[in-house]
Amino acid sequence: MDLVIRKHCLPVAALLSATLTWAMAAQATVIFQTDFESPTYATGALASQNGWNVFGNSGAVTVDGAAPIAGLQSAKVTGSQVSGQTGPFRSDPSAISKVTIGADILLTSGQAERQWQFSAIGAGLAGFTGGIDIDSGSGSIFAITNGFTTIGSFSRDTVHRVELLLDYGAEVFGVKLDGATLASNLAFCGDNGPCNGAPSGAYDNLIFDTFGALGDDIGYIDNILVQSTAAIPEPTTSALLLMGLLGISSIRRKVLSRQLQQVTC
Repeated sequence: MDLVIRKHCLPVAALLSATLTWAMAAQATVIFQTDFESPTYATGALASQNGWNVFGNSGAVTVDGAAPIAGLQSAKVTGSQVSGQTGPFRSDPSAISKVTIGADILLTSGQAERQWQFSAIGAGLAGFTGGIDIDSGSGSIFAITNGFTTIGSFSRDTVHRVELLLDYGAEVFGVKLDGATLASNLAFCGDNGPCNGAPSGAYDNLIFDTFGALGDDIGYIDNILVQSTAAIPEPTTSALLLMGLLGISSIRRKVLSRQLQQVTC
């Protein structure tokens, strides 16, 4: 009888094991994540907090609690305090070939609006991989690639979720805005000038900065998530699948129990 029971139970057990393995493997690897909240961050200058550095005028980049995107605090770049290119950046080197960078970004309107940039860049802030520039007047979104193609529009005074999907193996990237795909398979820029496609290496820095003439607008960034690009199953879907498999296992046991009783009798 033991041989009969094993014959029927092994497929279900194997299926359960495979499902659990699949669910665990599908989870994305988080490289860096932050919401700029206390106690990790204190209001005031962002430079040197939790590994952050500032390019340009460090006094213009702060952790702010007065007008956050979400929670109680957000990172803030004050345009009126900036005369050159300025913004926070953070290095988290990773050998993962496919990386997604996501952040909530808010740009305020003003009398003199600056250009803004959100991108991934190589070690030592050299060698762009993928990213976007947001135009000062029109709000047009330019992909940081050869030709700086216009791929969409970024409205001010509204929080937007921006995602950069980076493929370091193929050296291409995609851009999403509020969940909608704006572009895909764009070639990495490479160098910091005419985008001639210099070797990009691997993921290192993310940067959010502003540049251009003096302006009075403000840029906020929050809820940053840098992770491996992976299909993450919805918890409810995984739970229902496991419940279904467990139900099948229960039915199998009842059938086998009846068969065992019949044979015994």
